[in-house]
Amino acid sequence: METRTLKAKELADDIRSGMERQALMEKYRISDKDLVFLLRQLVQSKVMDVDEVASMLSGKGPEPPLVFECPECGATDSQDFDRCPKCGAVVAKGEDEANEAQPEQLSRVPEEMTAPAEVPERLSVEKPPLSAMFRANLQRTGRFEGMGVRLLSGLKWKFPTRGWVSSSPAIAYGGVFFGSWDGNLYAVKADTGVEVWRFSTEGPISSSPAVADTKVYVGASDGNFYALDAETGKPKWTIRTEGPVASSAAVSQQTVYFGGSDGSLFAVDSGIGKIRWRFKAGGLISSSPAIEAGLICFGSYDQNLYAVDALTGRQRWVFNTSGPVCATPAIAGGMVYLAAWDGNLYAVDLATGEEKWKFESGSKITCSPAVGYGKVYFGNCDGNFLAVDMQTGEESWRAQTAGPIASSPALAYFSVYFGSGDRTLHVRDCNTGKEKWSFQTEAAVNSSPTIFDDLVYFGSDDGSLYALA
Repeated sequence: METRTLKAKELADDIRSGMERQALMEKYRISDKDLVFLLRQLVQSKVMDVDEVASMLSGKGPEPPLVFECPECGATDSQDFDRCPKCGAVVAKGEDEANEAQPEQLSRVPEEMTAPAEVPERLSVEKPPLSAMFRANLQRTGRFEGMGVRLLSGLKWKFPTRGWVSSSPAIAYGGVFFGSWDGNLYAVKADTGVEVWRFSTEGPISSSPAVADTKVYVGASDGNFYALDAETGKPKWTIRTEGPVASSAAVSQQTVYFGGSDGSLFAVDSGIGKIRWRFKAGGLISSSPAIEAGLICFGSYDQNLYAVDALTGRQRWVFNTSGPVCATPAIAGGMVYLAAWDGNLYAVDLATGEEKWKFESGSKITCSPAVGYGKVYFGNCDGNFLAVDMQTGEESWRAQTAGPIASSPALAYFSVYFGSGDRTLHVRDCNTGKEKWSFQTEAAVNSSPTIFDDLVYFGSDDGSLYALA
């Protein structure tokens, strides 16, 4: 078994200096389990007292947990035992007896310590992904198939990064894939939040990954668009663009579509990374492409909504708004629903590009609308969250939050989930707008929630990804 060697005195000095648990794991490149193992070694070798490490081991009491562990069957007990109470193996001597038998060995400060290498966490890529792209599907409606969290039990797990998490997570192959402003794309286990791998770029990742055909596709502010192996995080291919990539990819028919800050919409062969065609808009594209009936719909900072042919990249029609469009359009019922900085929500005919109705919200809109249950849902920079009738554009209900809303809403089982600058994930009834529950974080919630089965995943500007049950 491979081992890693480190200095016991250095580790003890770092602990006494007040270094936090996460910082220790990052400095020594060890897991949480490795750290617990090493802390036990420090106590058993008399390098440190139990009281010095108790809070780091458990955070609950004066005694470290799992001190007595059977190497045969793995059973643990808080009491001394010579014979394992589960399997009967003779495994250890009581601490006092051991001190008498080997006083010199236990009192000697070890120069080096070793931590056993763990079996790495892995993802299963045998089954196809389900909800594995921004806004749940190619039409970008934000409607998920899972039940969601109907009655909040609480935090299932929380994964910290070193930057804002505005990326919306993609769930596939038993993992959660998301980006952080610390420049990393992370893959963590969906059920435990344990890290499987991370891929480092040269700039923040604000876009949301898409997962398909055992690959993860994501753009970064370093100007690159990456295709990574979903199981290992190793790069398959990379495309260099002429500026940051904030658009979240769509994958369809072995083609990856995404926008760039140079005003280009790219169509790329998903297998080999070869550019098939490129469409040039008049401004930056951070909007994510929506796909329906052979059309790619997306917005641009040139104040336009475009529809181009998915096979050729030729423009079919263009619709002009009165402000930049950074939000992703949603396609449903033969209509394209689009929000713009001019504060308007537009309903545009998918086939012709003609306006059907317009709703004035009164404030800038940067989030992408969600469509379902007969309504269109969105928030604006005044902190208002609104639901309007998808056929007529008439307001159904609205709710006020205490901060601007940039988080794009998610729908699941007649509930709408959205974040706000008030540091809260809000959940309301789709029909009435009545609050069902809410969850507070330590900073603004600009990430768009993802629903998978009976869980909700989302990021916060406090640097963490949350999983709630």
